[in-house]
Amino acid sequence: MQTIRGRAPDFSLAPPPYFQAVTDERYDQGWERLRELAGEHGERVIEGVRDVAPDLARYVVEFGYGDVYSRSGLDDRTRQLAAIAALTALGGAEPQLEYHIGIALNVGVEPREIVETIVHLAPFLGFARTLNAARSAKRVFAARGVLPG
Repeated sequence: MQTIRGRAPDFSLAPPPYFQAVTDERYDQGWERLRELAGEHGERVIEGVRDVAPDLARYVVEFGYGDVYSRSGLDDRTRQLAAIAALTALGGAEPQLEYHIGIALNVGVEPREIVETIVHLAPFLGFARTLNAARSAKRVFAARGVLPG
């Protein structure tokens, strides 16, 4: 076996101990942020994927919520309107779009602001994607008992 500086390479998947401490801190911060924004629904989303892809669940919590959603550059309302715009543009991500529409409502975005964001995207994305997004918003509003106007 070839050695590196006199040692056999370590191909184990376990991170070094110092990395684990940083990762656990990021995970804890991310889990707290996820619960703050999405509550039990967010927990269910992570738990629903954890048994199939535990690393993916951890990455979502650590990176998505521990790193990105914990930054100070944007307020939560703006972050959610950006997420709604991005997921509408992406298309085919209606479950994630509905999740973020729900978070937007949680952080104080008014239903009319969500609808206006989607309408504003029509000239850039076309009607197919914006109509799909509007239907997603309608489902979330109906489940929450809120009116879009």
